[in-house]
Amino acid sequence: MNAAWLVARWEYTIRIRSKFFLISTLLMPLLIVGMMYLPMLLIDESDVRGLELAIVDASGEWAGQIGQLLDERHNTSDGIPLYPRWILQSESRHGQRAEAIALLEAGVIEAYLVIEPEFITKGEVSYVTRDQGRVFEQEQLRRAVQSVWTQAAFQSHRVDPELLATLNQDIAWTSYASKGKSLSAIDEMQAFMTPIIYVMILFFAVFFSSQILMRSIITERGSRVVEMLLSSITSRDLMTGKILGLGLVGLTQIAIYLLVASLAGVGRGVELISAGGAGYFILYAILGYFFYAAIYASVGSLFETEQEAQQVVGLLSLIPILPLVFSSYVIIHPEALVVRIASFFPPLTPFLMIIRLEVTKVPWWEVAGTALVLALFTLLMMRWAGVIFRTAILLYGKRITLPEIVRWVKVG
Repeated sequence: MNAAWLVARWEYTIRIRSKFFLISTLLMPLLIVGMMYLPMLLIDESDVRGLELAIVDASGEWAGQIGQLLDERHNTSDGIPLYPRWILQSESRHGQRAEAIALLEAGVIEAYLVIEPEFITKGEVSYVTRDQGRVFEQEQLRRAVQSVWTQAAFQSHRVDPELLATLNQDIAWTSYASKGKSLSAIDEMQAFMTPIIYVMILFFAVFFSSQILMRSIITERGSRVVEMLLSSITSRDLMTGKILGLGLVGLTQIAIYLLVASLAGVGRGVELISAGGAGYFILYAILGYFFYAAIYASVGSLFETEQEAQQVVGLLSLIPILPLVFSSYVIIHPEALVVRIASFFPPLTPFLMIIRLEVTKVPWWEVAGTALVLALFTLLMMRWAGVIFRTAILLYGKRITLPEIVRWVKVG
């Protein structure tokens, strides 16, 4: 076992100093921080430029009210309205619409609103623009029209203006997470983003380390360096040392990622990484790493060049990508039967359980059961990987078939 630790220490030391490690380790924290802060920098309602628009309103009843409300709510620091209106000359609805279309095509206005005939009864409004990216402007227009329609609807039923003002106020909504007998305030965006951040951390750490492991074995096999190594240590110690060394590299990356995510959360005044959540994360991350490391070590020992292994690696990579693709569904439906069953499927277990444990209270038996199943399959994969590694590592110039691999595993 001393030989395995020597290999592990060498792998850890050489990888931790590599440019690839530094780049990949910096990339994920930047991605985490970017996901949290970049949207706030790039998408800010204070940057709304407003729109030059026209309001098609044949009744003449609503355009003035909507325009007045827009002027009251949305102005520049100099008091200039953000939504100046072009006065339409026609009195008919058809004529006003044709005029608005012509103004839009000529670039005189940037959008126009159409107050439909059944506006008061159904609240029907059409918004036409040539720039679909002005989402904040569209939302501000929608809110103004909504306010005018709500006020008109209440007034038609003779509702007291003071009551109407009260009903127009936003309620004081605060979200809490139940943790035993205690409650802790949560942010909806935080609750949604935290499990996704956990999964992305695990995905990057596991697959960077596992692919490095595979490339290392392929390179040493192709250059015949592995023959010299096996003259000094056993194949078991060599594979174990490589997996342990790169596992420590992965854990180092994970620790850095968790620290950055925690500091980024503190910067926003939220607790993105909790002690309990980090504990479960590390448990499943370690088991998940060794599970996938065994698979990638097996793949590396079967091929002489990285190009030959890429097709298999591409198929393997599809499995852990599934939790990323369906993460939104798992967050919204953590107790769905299909999610609970999939949690016991070892390749998906670490990713799905990390999400579920962060968004809901998972029964203890499911936590213990999934961890036990993953641990058993990890041990099994490590054993099979050792057999495949020992048998295939010195086979050159021969294409290894699946039946042969199955036979090795059975014999081993």
